[in-house]
Amino acid sequence: MLVPARSTLRPLAALVAVVLLAAGCRVRVATTVKVDGDGKGTITLAVGFDDAALARVGDLSQQLAVDDLRAAGWTIDDPVKEEGTTWVRAHHGFAGADEANALLAQVSGPDGPYRDLVVTRTAGLLSTTTRFQGTLDPSAGVAMFGDQQLAQTLGGDGSGGLVARIESEEGRKVEEMVDVSLTGDLPHADETVQGALGSSPQSLDVSSSDSHLLSLFGKLVLTVLVVLTGLVVALRIRVRRLRTRRMMRSSLPRR
Repeated sequence: MLVPARSTLRPLAALVAVVLLAAGCRVRVATTVKVDGDGKGTITLAVGFDDAALARVGDLSQQLAVDDLRAAGWTIDDPVKEEGTTWVRAHHGFAGADEANALLAQVSGPDGPYRDLVVTRTAGLLSTTTRFQGTLDPSAGVAMFGDQQLAQTLGGDGSGGLVARIESEEGRKVEEMVDVSLTGDLPHADETVQGALGSSPQSLDVSSSDSHLLSLFGKLVLTVLVVLTGLVVALRIRVRRLRTRRMMRSSLPRR
């Protein structure tokens, strides 16, 4: 029995180990950080299975332990099939960069495939710049999905010593069966880095700027309209007063 791991990502990644027990499968692990124009956004953790993997795993709702995720405020979607891949996704919203960074710090832990994930927002007079940076590092291979307590219980690697058996049966590395990706999705830009388990680290740095010029121009036009309206009203009042004075003078009896 797989022992639930403590980091945020590992309740999802633990299912990868279940799939690996049935050789000849393809699994995708994906993390997406989406930031909207107002600085709010969503972090999405996902695991995707091809048909062979899904057939061997069985009922995902029974296999996937997500109680810790739900307790931490994550929303778990029902499995959905998209272009031959069945995905299970977990989402967590954030109200700003600080909350996003607190969540990102828990995504994969020190041994996971994601490192130094940071969202920044820099507001200036003319524009606001949103930036997402991070590193995808799957170089540790399948070991990063293992669990230290499980390894101590079963001996060997975190999969209970089954990696070598799978590789012998399939004639290929287990790492070749799993892809990991990291995506930054900003208002006017997006970027994805992807690699197989055991591949070299890749950096992601994507930024997007929202100009304030249109907003400033709109405010300027509104201000000018308000001032002009005030001047017109003031002039009309003045003209009316002058006209009233003239009428009053003309109505007085002449001496």
